[in-house]
Amino acid sequence: MKGKREQDRSAFRQSAPVGDPFAEEGQKPDLRARWGAYWDSGKGKILVAVLSCLAVFAIVVTVVLKMWIKAPDIPVVPAPDKTPAQTVRPSGPQPEDQEEPAGPTDDELYPDDGYNGDMPTVSGNRKEGWYTFLLVGTDQDDGNTDTIMLVSYDTGNQDINIMSIPRDTMINEKWDIKKINSVYSRTGNSIDSLASRVQKLVGFKPDFYVKVELEMFVELIDLVDGVEFDVPYNMDYDDDWQDLHIHLKKGLQTLNGKDAMGLVRFRGYKKGDIQRVEVQQSFIKALIRECLSIRHWGKIKAYIDLAMDNIETDLDSGSIIWFAANVLGLNGVPTLSMDDVTTCTLPGDYWGKTWSRAISQELDYVTIYPGKTVELVNERFNPYEQKVTTGMLDAMSILKNGDIASSTGKLRDTQHNAIMAVRRGEAYYDDDGNIVYGQPPAKPEQDEAGNWFILDENGAVVYTDQDGNPLTADPILPPEDENGQPAVFPTTPTDGNQTGNSGGQTVPPDQTVPPDQTPPDQTVPPDQTAPPDQPAADPGPAEQEPGLPEEPPLPEEEPPAGPEMPAWLLS
Repeated sequence: MKGKREQDRSAFRQSAPVGDPFAEEGQKPDLRARWGAYWDSGKGKILVAVLSCLAVFAIVVTVVLKMWIKAPDIPVVPAPDKTPAQTVRPSGPQPEDQEEPAGPTDDELYPDDGYNGDMPTVSGNRKEGWYTFLLVGTDQDDGNTDTIMLVSYDTGNQDINIMSIPRDTMINEKWDIKKINSVYSRTGNSIDSLASRVQKLVGFKPDFYVKVELEMFVELIDLVDGVEFDVPYNMDYDDDWQDLHIHLKKGLQTLNGKDAMGLVRFRGYKKGDIQRVEVQQSFIKALIRECLSIRHWGKIKAYIDLAMDNIETDLDSGSIIWFAANVLGLNGVPTLSMDDVTTCTLPGDYWGKTWSRAISQELDYVTIYPGKTVELVNERFNPYEQKVTTGMLDAMSILKNGDIASSTGKLRDTQHNAIMAVRRGEAYYDDDGNIVYGQPPAKPEQDEAGNWFILDENGAVVYTDQDGNPLTADPILPPEDENGQPAVFPTTPTDGNQTGNSGGQTVPPDQTVPPDQTPPDQTVPPDQTAPPDQPAADPGPAEQEPGLPEEPPLPEEEPPAGPEMPAWLLS
């Protein structure tokens, strides 16, 4: 068999001699003959083996890369459960409690009102190729989120939209300073809690989050050798406590990382935080333009390494590379153009103020405009086919009297409006420190007779006890004469022509003296005769002399004509 194969190969070689590969047409050697000779030399076998291995390796690498570098899976949003849970909550701290150590969770505060669980939200079919991100930059000083942005990326049409959410945006929280930048630090550095609050502002929860340490910002700018930017104003600020020193001159210049950090952190704008956000947006666009410049494409690995060291995200590395490849136009789409990157700010009232009980002064707030927010979100950011409506938002507002309100009708802070009512004089603190609506009770005073009283809202006298409690019956007071002075009874009766003794006693107001009778608390002495116009008072059984028969009562007679009776006897 071996000899026969050698004969066949010899015949093959003889019938197809190898010629000059560069010879004219008709002189080219037979390719089969050349390959046969190459195979017989043993080199052909080695080449086939190597190519086969490379092909297998290429297939494996391609499959692995396809599995690793791919579009991320969209998080599944669970449908809201309309049936309230009936589980028994065990005692002690729970995992959900540990997420927000500063106070109760949303479920504890609003178990059945639909605010957190049953609040309507977008769901269902998504727009193809749309992804949304919550981009957060943390403040080095107090742990608050100094920068909050909502980003949407239409990977098919290469459109990126960036919406800045002002750090002073008011949210519906139980704590006093209700700014969205405080959520992250107050909930134990929980990005998920921050994303849930963003959902109440825009109607949907972002798919992914990216939290950037500000140190990366400096390193990235230095990596691309600075960013050219037109500084809008002279910026001078020094804070030794924060080791923050900003000194920038107005005009076009190339900013290094340190100067760029000062630019985005500067807050001394005439228009406040909104103008600061506008400068940040402009600089971010300039930074993206510089990073995407073709002269920096060789730094892609350095970008990735920098991101891995300074970014916290729920995206895996394969998804990050897929997005980077898509931006660079390596996924069968055009390269991203800066004309396709749009920036905006959450619509709202940027000049609101209301009182803070924590620092005893007014604070600046931004309150969103629900209608304009919904319109902007549906146009540029909503990844769902279903539209966001104003009923899906929790929009806060500041009333003219300083009160706050929520569009949901559920205000989590139960103290603010009550404290504002106290400041307006519409409520007061009782002795136990509780706030009571209405006017505080007046402290009782004493009149000349020693009776306690207060004045009601109409100025009328209300007699009370010493503690200010109204009496069930008015005290006995002396009557007033025609001159407004208390009337005085004489100690000795007169006939009307003489003035009685001024040392008499006053008559209680509920008693009158009939004309034929002396006052009940006065009797005529036995050695005195009653005046003709008034019979002597009956001394009673206890005052008659013993042994004398009881005298019959005198018949009633008309009083004789004489001088006019005193008014106090005729009353």
